[in-house]
Amino acid sequence: MIFFFDTSALIKRYLHEKGSARVRRLLQTGGAIFYQTFLTPVEITSAFYRQHREGQISSEELSLLLRSYAVHSHSEYLLVPYSESLPDLAVALISRRPLRALDAIQLASALKLRNALPPSAPPFIFLSADDRLVRAAREEHLHVENPERFP
Repeated sequence: MIFFFDTSALIKRYLHEKGSARVRRLLQTGGAIFYQTFLTPVEITSAFYRQHREGQISSEELSLLLRSYAVHSHSEYLLVPYSESLPDLAVALISRRPLRALDAIQLASALKLRNALPPSAPPFIFLSADDRLVRAAREEHLHVENPERFP
């Protein structure tokens, strides 16, 4: 299996939220490949700092989360890099779907990755906990899972 994690899904590995157990189980899938886009490190870091500023996590927890994500990001997640075609694809997605800018970049990255896979590639699943993004991804013919829909 190939999993593309939108930030709203991947963050569940690090913060205890609805759907966290599902994300953690998926990340233990033997032989699976996990992708994130070039935006994900910025979005996850922002979310961690927001949690800290709002008093939801301590300075020590923030430091641990940042270190854990950095280790995982370099050892477990492959990166869909920025390319000059991504903004154009994101704009096209926004013209068709009610997406926010960064969600459109996430979806464009997933579509670019899926389209680059050979026909013999394992199944590709887009993971997001954002219902609007899930809907748009389905409308773009991606196999989608919202981890919040699982116990």
